[in-house]
Amino acid sequence: MTIVTFRDLTLTVDYEVTKATYTSVVNGSAEDCKCGDCMNYIAHRDKVFPDEIKLLFDQLGVDYRKESEVWRMCKHKDGVHIYSGFLHFKRSFEGKDCFVTSDGRNGTFSMTDINESFSVGFRIASDLAYFNDNENLVQVEFEAKIPWTIDKKLESEW
Repeated sequence: MTIVTFRDLTLTVDYEVTKATYTSVVNGSAEDCKCGDCMNYIAHRDKVFPDEIKLLFDQLGVDYRKESEVWRMCKHKDGVHIYSGFLHFKRSFEGKDCFVTSDGRNGTFSMTDINESFSVGFRIASDLAYFNDNENLVQVEFEAKIPWTIDKKLESEW
């Protein structure tokens, strides 16, 4: 196990299992979808994740190009689109869980801003995970503001 400190969190990762899992994945969910929203995300994916997060993912064995899920939530009034998505790593974390709930099922997310266009949060979950064993997974949630730069005919207006 490897211990990684990220801001006020202590992340314990099984680097070898996490790295091997991402190596076995051919595409992230955006490539498999091929809708306009995902094509726009792919066009920006290398710029979406701040260097601080790319470094963290390298330490965790996570390939940011192979997200388990990504979706466009809405078009903001300033014209940028708000995307959300998640990835996973194997093991655990100590610190604030980003999922805030009162009933254990429904809730909201309390994310950590990395910059004006990107925020991240961590929680224990295994939604759509690529891992063979979904026990002891940390789900890394992210939100990003992305401009629309591909064919305007494909752009969602809401």
